[in-house]
Formats: sequence, C-alpha cells, structure tokens
Amino acid sequence: MTSLQDMNIKIIKLTFNTRFILAKTCRKIPPIAWIANKLFFEGDDIQVLPLDSTIKKRTFIDQVEINNSIPLSDEAILPSEVLNVMIKKSTYHFIMDFCICRTSNNCKDFPHEFGCLFLGKGTKRISKNLGRQVDADEAIEYVNKCREAGLVHIIGRNKIDSVWLNTGPKEDLLSICNCCPCCCLWKMVLELPNNIGRSLTSMNGIEIVYNIENCTNCGRCTSGICFVDAITIKNSGIEIDTRKCKKCGRCADVCTNDALTVLMSLDAVKNSIERVEKLVDVESE
Repeated sequence: MTSLQDMNIKIIKLTFNTRFILAKTCRKIPPIAWIANKLFFEGDDIQVLPLDSTIKKRTFIDQVEINNSIPLSDEAILPSEVLNVMIKKSTYHFIMDFCICRTSNNCKDFPHEFGCLFLGKGTKRISKNLGRQVDADEAIEYVNKCREAGLVHIIGRNKIDSVWLNTGPKEDLLSICNCCPCCCLWKMVLELPNNIGRSLTSMNGIEIVYNIENCTNCGRCTSGICFVDAITIKNSGIEIDTRKCKKCGRCADVCTNDALTVLMSLDAVKNSIERVEKLVDVESE
C-alpha cells in the first residue's frame, strides 16, 4: 500500500462518523462548501440502482422499445444489467478486499469484505494491498454475491474515490459501491448543500408506488431500512418523502403485504447505461 493511500484510510476511519457534522458545516458555511466541492465532489454523477428482487414484482410504466444497438442480455429489464454491461465493456476491474464504510463504522449487520468494484484505467494505480484485479466474469460474479447479501448498488463517477485512492483524474475511475442502509457514506446526503447532494440520484424510469389498502402499518419499511429516512409512519399508513427517496427498493423488498411496489419503464436500463457511459471511458487502456 502506498503511504498516501495508507494515510487516507486512517483519516477516513478516524473521521467517518463525523461526516454528518462536516456536511452540516458545509451547508452553514458556503466557503467551506465551495472548498469541499472542489476537492471531493465536483463533477460527480452517481445513481442508485433498485434491488433486482423488487423489480421482479413490477409492472411496466410504458412500452418503450429498447435500442437493440446496446448489448443487453435477455434479462435486460433488471437494474443489475447496467453493471453487467459496464463490466463487460471495461478493460480493467478492481475488487476491494473491504468496504471502507462498513469497516469504519464497525458494521454489525452486513459483510465488511464486500467492498467497492472499480472500473477504468484509474484502477491501475490502486495498491494491490487493498484488493485485486479480476476479469469481467469474476467481477460479475462478485456483484451478484453482493446483491445476494442484501447490498444495494450505487454506480457513477465519485470523485472522492479517485482522491482517497489517488487514481488520477476522476474521469479515469468508475465506482460501483455495494451499500448497506446503516453505513453508506451517502447517508449524509440530506445534510449536504443542494449543489453537492443532488449528484446522488435515483435511476431514471423508476417509481415507488404505495398501496395503502395493503398496508398494515407494521413498520418494517421504517426500521433502519431506508438509508435516507424517506419513510415515516402515520396513523393511516406511511408517508414517503419523494424529495429524499432514492428508489433503492429496500422498502418494497421487506414489505410482506405488497403495499409497496417498484415500477420500472422498459427504457430505464438503456437510459442508465447511456448516462454512465459518458462519465468514464472504461475501455481505455
């Protein structure tokens, strides 16, 4: 491990649980927000992919035909196909041996060993002490295991990763994070200034539908499930704050009464891939 990466990891572990305070400070003091944005967030574009397991319950919003020029598989209607396509396109794939968020937060509920998957030529600068280079097949198998463990994928250009890993320009590294609801770095998004927080969005073409008639007010969808605390229990049911919700589908996944459903448009995967492709040239040597 390089001395810089080693130092960065120590700093992250020491400061990780102060991230909410730092985010609030940025919101209150614009000059600090400007500096933080320049150093860690400028140019970010990150999208949350809903769990495949919830999409299997969905009905289509529309019937837009998928563009056949994009190499999609027979299971293209599942959000994870976004990952599969980008992994197959990429020349380099690097799997982290640990999740810096869960390790720093001493997570009790999800595996520490399922770290990020990075794509692009920036991965060549990541220390071999932090993980390993793999081929596309192993990378796809890895994200499948992460999903089976209940982790949600977040994909995009995340400048803070290129900084702490010292991988060069942010355009050289595509991040695929495998996030739990308790330790995700982006739990702080609600405290960040809008110009920074809006870089984390839901996947376009996804909708969470609430059927109050099926709701028993059991509270399963509010007990530490939503990483942005978008759901509140009311006397008559639940309320979803659409300004906060990133449409990860965790709430629908734990609902046993079909009160919550994830709907996805047929062109959602295609549009998501096109959005990610513009961020990092993963095929570059």
